[in-house]
Amino acid sequence: MGELIENRYALQELLGQGGFGEVWRADDGRVGRSVAVKIGYPQTPEETRRFEREARLAGNLAHPNIATVHDFGRIERNGRDAVFLVMELLRGRSLADVLEAGVPPLVDALEWAGRIADALGAAHAAGIVHRDVKPANVMVTGTGVVKVLDFGIAKAGAGSGAGTDLTGTGMVIGSFPYMAPERWTGGANGVPVDGRADLYALGCVLMELLTGARPFTAREMHELLTQHLTAEPPAPSSLRAGLPAALDTLVRDLLAKDPSDRPADAAEVSHRLAEIARGEARVTGAAASYPPPPAYAPTVHTAAGDHVRTMLDRRLTQLLEDSPSDVVDRLAMLVDDLTDELGAQDALTVRAAYHRAVRVRRQSTTDLERILPRMVRVLGLEHPDTITARVTCIGEAAAFGPGDGRRHEEELRELIGQAGRVFGAHGVVTLTARYHLASAMHRGAGDRDGQWDARTRERAESERAWLGPLLPDLEWALTADSPVLLDVRRRLAHDAWLVEDFAGAAELYWRLFPNLAELAEHGDPEVAHRVLLSIGEAGDPVSALAHMDLLLHRLPFLSGSQRLAQKVSDTRSEFRRAVRERRRAEGTGGTSGLSRLFGR
Repeated sequence: MGELIENRYALQELLGQGGFGEVWRADDGRVGRSVAVKIGYPQTPEETRRFEREARLAGNLAHPNIATVHDFGRIERNGRDAVFLVMELLRGRSLADVLEAGVPPLVDALEWAGRIADALGAAHAAGIVHRDVKPANVMVTGTGVVKVLDFGIAKAGAGSGAGTDLTGTGMVIGSFPYMAPERWTGGANGVPVDGRADLYALGCVLMELLTGARPFTAREMHELLTQHLTAEPPAPSSLRAGLPAALDTLVRDLLAKDPSDRPADAAEVSHRLAEIARGEARVTGAAASYPPPPAYAPTVHTAAGDHVRTMLDRRLTQLLEDSPSDVVDRLAMLVDDLTDELGAQDALTVRAAYHRAVRVRRQSTTDLERILPRMVRVLGLEHPDTITARVTCIGEAAAFGPGDGRRHEEELRELIGQAGRVFGAHGVVTLTARYHLASAMHRGAGDRDGQWDARTRERAESERAWLGPLLPDLEWALTADSPVLLDVRRRLAHDAWLVEDFAGAAELYWRLFPNLAELAEHGDPEVAHRVLLSIGEAGDPVSALAHMDLLLHRLPFLSGSQRLAQKVSDTRSEFRRAVRERRRAEGTGGTSGLSRLFGR
């Protein structure tokens, strides 16, 4: 066994070292997983605080594109004071390593930049500015997952004005080639240092990924400062022919000198990158590219084999397009015919069997699992059907199956990378895989909450941390009736209600139940009360009151509803009082606190 840290982390292999200290691969003896342990030897109290700040800030960020921090602390090692940070073990290359080997393909550059933007968006939503976005702080794992690292100089609640980016000795911290103009000046002249400084740095990284060159290349610091403050960067297309004009516009916007001229937030950057990627895919066909299936070997026909295959392929296509009421029976017959004509290991046979298994999954959960190994062997891991089947099987096992959902984490992250390459970052399959990962990580070793009333505030906060960052992408990419989107909205709305974030709950409830009268008269009465309570507490007691009577009128006819009727009546009384106070104050008053009335 290697050296033990805190009698828990056994150091096994030195992965790297530098001015910051050392990074080790280690075994976590308590939970039985491999981790990375970063050990630093601070020279000043400020360095110690900065190291611990990284742990606290990154430890509170739950996002698939941010390296997960598990633990941190202080130790004495070899007679020296040291600090350690325990994080997920990542295997792959930093973007700095990637760029040393040359300019990556455009599709990769767009995907990586989009995932960096997603990570920054999660950090900014938590009030955290990274302040050191650069290629060396972004890793692409062996499965293609992008991870933003090193929140060691991040700032919580940034934007406080002058001095935001100075150490106690007055030195500017960060990486100069990627530093926004307002960071060079420390937020002077009233220009805030906030998340838009990270977007500027992302613009520098994107420029480098697209062209291999940084936007500003001076070697002397004073010249670099002047360029960042006053010089216009070159258009990426002037350095690499064939880049779309939309990329020139995006890079120019990200590198605007005035933060107010940059994109409003990281989500906008991610969406613009996704649009550019989709446009490129339409031009090049990249989104549909995957290894072709192996050539089939007909078991009966020889010379006529191609004609038979064409006929059977057309039959499968028509069944999938028409989806008749007896589609399952027809697919079963087609699988039999394909097996007889082309063989059980033919790609067309496997695809037909897969589509039948998908349609009977509610009645038989084993058919898809049984066909999956054949799909991997015959179609390949990168085939869309294989990826979709694996997301379904592995995702549902992770989110709903027995055991610890987190044991599927590595495979789900691999699937997210594969799905992103084939379907795009905002494809339904990619987002479904992210949904299953978030559900599994929230669930952990416990059972997923089956009943709303059985949930606790702690469970609600955990679920919000995992599912919350996913919701904007789901809302942007999925249709309003998507089961995944509806489930996430329901869960997050209830979580917000449970932790008394009524404004957040009301926003989601309005989307779930736009017809409040229908909900009050015919919906679940407990849910109806939560929705109306949230809307009223969020500042709209008039809308809530307009539907309270409808709910109260039906409760006497429902068995066991006496306690709920009293709660609804109390809520109505409070809302009426709030409305009267508001009217007396000529519209300037607010609602009173109602959460004290209802025990959770």
